[in-house]
Amino acid sequence: MVEEYVQRRLPTAPYDLAIGHEAVVAGVTVGLQPNDTITASRRNLAAFVAGGTSLNSLLNQLDSDNSYSSGLGSIVTPASLPADPFHLGTGIALAHKLEQKRSVVMALCAGESPSLDRWHETLKFAGAHKLPILYVVKQAAANPSSSTQNAHLEDFSFMARDYGFPGIIVDGSDVVAVWRVAQESLHRARNGSGPTLIDCRMESSQDPLAHMEHYMRERSVWDDAWKKKVTRQIKAETGRAAPVS
Repeated sequence: MVEEYVQRRLPTAPYDLAIGHEAVVAGVTVGLQPNDTITASRRNLAAFVAGGTSLNSLLNQLDSDNSYSSGLGSIVTPASLPADPFHLGTGIALAHKLEQKRSVVMALCAGESPSLDRWHETLKFAGAHKLPILYVVKQAAANPSSSTQNAHLEDFSFMARDYGFPGIIVDGSDVVAVWRVAQESLHRARNGSGPTLIDCRMESSQDPLAHMEHYMRERSVWDDAWKKKVTRQIKAETGRAAPVS
């Protein structure tokens, strides 16, 4: 809802919107703790919303700061720094390791296609030093007629294992599946077992919100009154938000 609001107000802005892909960001961030950190592109609005940044604060800071206050502790963006979320997150994870903290970094890849060459040394370093970081990528399903694309995706899914840590493929439209993988990976990272690469594949066109509602209704835990309440709260927040120019 927040992203749809921003999309209406800034239809030409180059944001990486997660509409239709909400399960990826929601699934990996829900288990984070106050001292953990998210590193994400400044275009990734969903990361800031998931981290607890208010819409009003988000709209006021989009064009100014390099980081955003949140319910987590910090969400750090590369901004003008010579780094992307994976490089920046690796540096922060190294600091946590040296300070003997149990904090974890959640590094969210931007919307562009993952780059093997760009992250080769970064992932190799993280694996060698068992850094407390989760690397999250989101990929569209491969075209069966494109052998080049299929080979690229297969190489990427196995790349992390070559560096000594798990590379897990998960259905990016299933928030429960993403959450389960993230929980296991967070546990490993906090206990000194090192990083994990979570490869979220958008292999179906199903709406992750409808999928989650169906999942909960099947288990008799869905609450229509709760949904209406949350919808009213978000509409009220967007109504109070600062104008976007």
